[in-house]
Amino acid sequence: MKQPILRLALLLVLVTLPISACAVPSATAPGAEQAAEAPAAAASPAPSGEGTPAIPEISPSKVKFCHSPYLDHTQSIIGLEKGWFEELGIAFDPEPYGNIPSTENLVQALASGACDVASASAVFMLPSVKDVPPFKWWVHGDMFQGYALMAQPDAGYKSVDEFIAEGKSPDEAMKLAVEQMKGKRFAYPPEAAIKGFIDLALSKAGMSLEDVTSIVAEDAKTWAMMIADQADFQVGGVPSRLTLETRGFKPIITSQNLAQFAKPSADSVELRSVFQDGWGSMDSWIDANYDTMMRMASVMFRIAQFQNTNRDEALAIHVPFLNSAAGTDITPETAVVVYESLDPFIPFDGQAAWYLDENNPLNYDYVTGSYIKLWEEKGLFAPGEIKVSDISMAKEVYQEFLDLKAEADKLFPEAEAAIAEAKEAGKDTAQAQELLDKARYWYDAFDYLDAVTWATSAIEWAQYEASQ
Repeated sequence: MKQPILRLALLLVLVTLPISACAVPSATAPGAEQAAEAPAAAASPAPSGEGTPAIPEISPSKVKFCHSPYLDHTQSIIGLEKGWFEELGIAFDPEPYGNIPSTENLVQALASGACDVASASAVFMLPSVKDVPPFKWWVHGDMFQGYALMAQPDAGYKSVDEFIAEGKSPDEAMKLAVEQMKGKRFAYPPEAAIKGFIDLALSKAGMSLEDVTSIVAEDAKTWAMMIADQADFQVGGVPSRLTLETRGFKPIITSQNLAQFAKPSADSVELRSVFQDGWGSMDSWIDANYDTMMRMASVMFRIAQFQNTNRDEALAIHVPFLNSAAGTDITPETAVVVYESLDPFIPFDGQAAWYLDENNPLNYDYVTGSYIKLWEEKGLFAPGEIKVSDISMAKEVYQEFLDLKAEADKLFPEAEAAIAEAKEAGKDTAQAQELLDKARYWYDAFDYLDAVTWATSAIEWAQYEASQ
């Protein structure tokens, strides 16, 4: 695997991807508004006059992109509709929106080359890690924290957050929240993953299912029971939580509560109730298309920022695409629950806590490491056989973004000084200024890779213009 390196040279070339047919269904969004023309993009050298510095350009690239059919795996539509991929020379294949394979076929689609880039979570690739060629997840956009014990809204039950607001410690708050369930009617489906969350939540109060009146039923029936007041508490999958929370039912303890107050260690079983979602590829694609990967990562960060600062506009793009492409019927009101609590999208600066803060329980190494330990316990891996770095390079990519950002911060004043010096000599600095303006545009779009390239070119052009 090619290690991340700073690209401080002027000339950067994007490798153009081969176009090939995909065997998975094409994602379409009937009636979707096409993005406006993107500004001219540029990182391989463009022809210029003899003896003049080269002007950087970005070569066009096609990426076989596979969404997963969920709201937390289709946000790339925002970048497509806003023209952010286009201005970086990136088109999804098949055009215009890529593919949405079924969840069960995603691993095979990625391993076979039907997908260059897949939107999923690396932890769900773990069972297949020995059966497919090497892969890496390289950027993330959100944190799944979807499970929650839901309570009747008007029965006076308090949540973990409410107990903490009253001055209780996190451990006391979780204990008190769960103790409210003693002897009460508790509806839940029989799924193993949900059962694991239930056992973990009840253990916070030293309880088990013997301490409640269990009602085991299909997921849809459990939330119907809550609405009919036939159950006091409920836990289910994502659709049932969305249904109940949009109707005012109260989450008293969530996956996020369990994880955020866990010990910062891969040994914390509480971390198995959350995970980061993002984009991943086979190592072979990353090695051949590293700069494309970096530019796509910048769009992920740009999308996450937009989802937080322009939520209504983001939802107006995001929700219709998901419904059209995946056959769902999500409403904007339901999607707000996903954005705010169930699956929050985290901007670039906020992700520093995942990769750089060793005291944060949600540190990526701890969360992903906890899932690796889960499969060690199940006997799939020997202890220490699989490491986080075997399935993810997201931490290294994030650090490279920080390094490139710092380099751009150094280059901007140098470029400004070179332009000012040329102007004082009465020289025409239009080309240098244009390059610097574009460098700042890339910077503001989290594309620090091209910000460095354009800023470097601006300096060279200012020096050239001063010499004429």
